[in-house]
Amino acid sequence: MNPALLDILPALILFCLVATVTPGPNNILLANSGAHFGVRKTLPHVLGIRIGMTVLHIAVLLGLGQIFKHWPILHDVFTVVAAAYIIYMSAKIAFAKPHDTKNNLQPMSTKEAALFQAINPKSWSMLITASSVFTLTGDLFWPSAIMCLIAFNTATLPGTFMWITIGKLVASKLQNPVFHRNFNRLMGVLLLTTLPMMFL
Repeated sequence: MNPALLDILPALILFCLVATVTPGPNNILLANSGAHFGVRKTLPHVLGIRIGMTVLHIAVLLGLGQIFKHWPILHDVFTVVAAAYIIYMSAKIAFAKPHDTKNNLQPMSTKEAALFQAINPKSWSMLITASSVFTLTGDLFWPSAIMCLIAFNTATLPGTFMWITIGKLVASKLQNPVFHRNFNRLMGVLLLTTLPMMFL
């Protein structure tokens, strides 16, 4: 591997880890899914995030990110749409009845999770930042871009499964209706707390 690529690899891996460990819409939804449906049924959600992020990443590398510089109103539109969807999901989670949660809530499908990345401002900001900071110029552009793609689809997995596990750890307590109701409300509120970062 080219020494220049090796030089940026540690920082790239650290960036991927930190980006997926910190709270965000994807992580809160993964924790909620892990609690209610377990790890196995949350795997399509994980796959959808990876597919959606990869498609976005390639699009950004091909220049799609420049569109926001020329038409910043598009970023505002995406942000408003994402905020509306997150408010909807927060309400759906918070007000789901404990005894009927699995009828009111279903694990997010691969398609839904992938499409959500298109309107998730955190996904856009992560990928635009990574594509700007960790891609090299000249002949090393695509080698560094491919390394970035691989890092995002491997180094991010520990953080992803950490959030699912956090949810899974409280799964047994959801048999208690009071705990279940309070947990749903907490997850709904936590999802709402991700809204401010969208408007920063």
